[in-house]
Amino acid sequence: MKQNNFSKKRIIHLCVVIFIVVILILIAAALMFKYQVEGEQNLPFNLSQINVISTAESDLTEGKDESWNAGIMQKNDIYFVIEKNSGYKKQDAIKKISFNNFQIVKSNNDMVIDIYKPEETVNDYSYTDEYKIQNNLEYVGAQETNIETLQINNQGGVIGFSVTASNIGEYVFTENEKLPSDGRLLAKAGINLEDIKFQISFDLIIETESENKFKANIVLDLPTGDITENGVETMQDTELNNIIFKRF
Repeated sequence: MKQNNFSKKRIIHLCVVIFIVVILILIAAALMFKYQVEGEQNLPFNLSQINVISTAESDLTEGKDESWNAGIMQKNDIYFVIEKNSGYKKQDAIKKISFNNFQIVKSNNDMVIDIYKPEETVNDYSYTDEYKIQNNLEYVGAQETNIETLQINNQGGVIGFSVTASNIGEYVFTENEKLPSDGRLLAKAGINLEDIKFQISFDLIIETESENKFKANIVLDLPTGDITENGVETMQDTELNNIIFKRF
């Protein structure tokens, strides 16, 4: 009888242990799922805004019979505002901000998509091979932001790059014809806005002096707004609902 009671107690004890283990596994799984959905909640530095300015411009070449050809390039200047998290209690500084793993997710196959770093300021771009980047752009933490040397203030600043779409068409015009110098040029050339829309994906990595690294994937639909009608369109995103930073 005593042996029977002992066996029952062992079984009960084993069931309790199994129950506790299952609960712990479920809690761990729930925490992992929460992290995958919400990401890091207390970064030392936050991405607080993404701003996009979309328009178009042309380069002119002389044609035949007193006509000119306006080759059209659609461009999107993208700005990222990095700010120190006032709720983060430890001392830290930006070591590096990186953009990499650029992917064109969706586009018209005829378009040529290029990415350029700024020339001297975050508002100044020279669309030449010298400033074209391939798959990686780095801003190094420094005492102050200096776009020309790809530096960002180690406590935060505004950095960015420009994404262009070329080989989308041209417009032939006469010497005395007035030509728009913005996105309305697309409508003038009969280019449909839907035909030049594309989607770009890339990773943004914040690396700090304390050797923490946080990465988020960002997807943007470009160009923003209806530049064929309004010429220049802007987008400011401060919610950033779909951008999730995780340690790696």
